[in-house]
Amino acid sequence: MPAETFTLETTDRADSATFREFYAGYCQSFVLPDEMEDEEGFAACLALNRGAEYDRLSAVHGPFREHFVVMRDSDGRAMAGANYIAIDHSRGSARPYVTANLNYIFVLPEFRGGGRFTALVRALREQITGLFGPSPDPALVFIEQNDPLRMSAEDYECDTRFTGIDQFDRLGIWARQGALVVDFAYSQPPLSDDQEADGNLVYSVMGAREPQLHPRLVAHHLAGFFGISVMKGSALPPVASAQLDKLDAIAAQGLTIDLIDPAAALREAAQGRRSGSSFREFARAALAAHG
Repeated sequence: MPAETFTLETTDRADSATFREFYAGYCQSFVLPDEMEDEEGFAACLALNRGAEYDRLSAVHGPFREHFVVMRDSDGRAMAGANYIAIDHSRGSARPYVTANLNYIFVLPEFRGGGRFTALVRALREQITGLFGPSPDPALVFIEQNDPLRMSAEDYECDTRFTGIDQFDRLGIWARQGALVVDFAYSQPPLSDDQEADGNLVYSVMGAREPQLHPRLVAHHLAGFFGISVMKGSALPPVASAQLDKLDAIAAQGLTIDLIDPAAALREAAQGRRSGSSFREFARAALAAHG
């Protein structure tokens, strides 16, 4: 926890100073083309927070909020930012629950260190859990991370140089926040017409109480995230629909989705032992071998 106090400034509107300040910091923090959303794309997402489109989408996915957050120090300086979509799945559920996709999070270079990232993640998780009213359980917060075993050598070097953080080290940072790898072949649909789907990602979750998730819970979350944040209310592309169909098939078989503790794989990676075609497979094998 950083020694200084901080505040979170949150907006769901693209015409706000908070969004503009988030976007300025975001542009300093991300570099890979297929992971980046442009300002118009963010604005399109935020427009879905209200009006007829909100009514239509919330009728399908449940109440939701797309938020942009700026973390400020006691002097009002922006230190960090985040963007997430949170979805309330209470309707028709015996036990209400909230999921979120933490789409982007960053700490500005001059404020890195001192526990600010951990403090921001903790504050965001608390904010999301209480967003739709009291919740009996912490929100399930899903995140996308670069998969160091699937990235091209060029992208690996470019992102590591730009951020100053090695890809395996970044996975370790998230593991210390309690992130567990979702054992499912995840691919993010393209964010715009001139981008590609991104299958070079590790999909993880924070807040799970059990080492498995029901596949329909994952499907309901992804349907909302894909339909709102990624596609901005448009029809899902095949790469998204195929993943939802796969989750339905897993549910029909009475199976669950395992959550993998990545600690064993990260220990092996630190010793130079890295194997498998994806970090998910590497983590699964390392956990089976070492526990």
